[in-house]
Amino acid sequence: MTNAPLQRENITTLIYRRLKKSLMTGGYQPGDVLRLRPLSESLGVSQTPVREALLQLVSERSLSMKRGRSITVPVLTRKRLKDLRAIRLKLEVMAARIATQHISAEDIHNLAQSHEFMMKHKTAEDKEKTLLHNFEFHARLYAACDMPDLIAIIEDLWAQTGPSLSYLYQPPFVHVEDPHPHLLIIDALKKRDEHTVVQAIIQDVDKFGAALMKRLPKHIN
Repeated sequence: MTNAPLQRENITTLIYRRLKKSLMTGGYQPGDVLRLRPLSESLGVSQTPVREALLQLVSERSLSMKRGRSITVPVLTRKRLKDLRAIRLKLEVMAARIATQHISAEDIHNLAQSHEFMMKHKTAEDKEKTLLHNFEFHARLYAACDMPDLIAIIEDLWAQTGPSLSYLYQPPFVHVEDPHPHLLIIDALKKRDEHTVVQAIIQDVDKFGAALMKRLPKHIN
C-alpha cells in the first residue's frame, strides 16, 4: 500500500520531465492541444499520472487550461515574449558567469559537440533536432554553474518560450553572421574569459530574439 503512491509519483515525474523537455525544445507549437487520452496511450500509462503532469505544467504557466478543461500550449504575446527573454537573459548571464570558472575540459568538448550537431541539423533545416541540440548546448553550459535552483528557474523560462521558437525555425532558417555566438562562448570558456562569455550569451539571445520577433505571425499582438 505504501509503495503505490510513490510509484505513481515517480511515473508522474518522468512524464512531467518528458513533456517539459518537449516544450523546451520545440516539440510543441503555440496553440497545440494536449489531449489526455492520446498522450496516455502514446506513453503507455494510465491517464492519472499524465493529468497530474499536465496540471503541474499548467501551474508553472508552461501550459494553459481553457474552458472545458482543454489544456493547450499558450500563444504568447510579443510583450510576454520580450519580458520572458529579458528575465532569461539576466539569469543565463548569471549562470554562464559562474560556469566559466568551474566548467571542465570535458564539458567544453561536449559543448562543441552539441554545437556541431546543432549546425548540422540547422543546415538540413531540421527544426526539432536543431532546437534539441541548441537547448543541450545551453543546458550543458549552465549545468556547470552547479546551482540547481537557478537551473530549474531557467528551465521553467525555456519551457514557456520554447514552443514560440517554432516560428523562427521554419524554412528558410535564420542564420547569424560568423562566428556563431556559440563558438565565441566555447573559445572564451577555454580561456576562462568571463567577460567574452557573457557578451556572447547576450549576442546569442538578442540576435535570435530579434529575429523571432520579425517571424511572429501578424495575429500575435
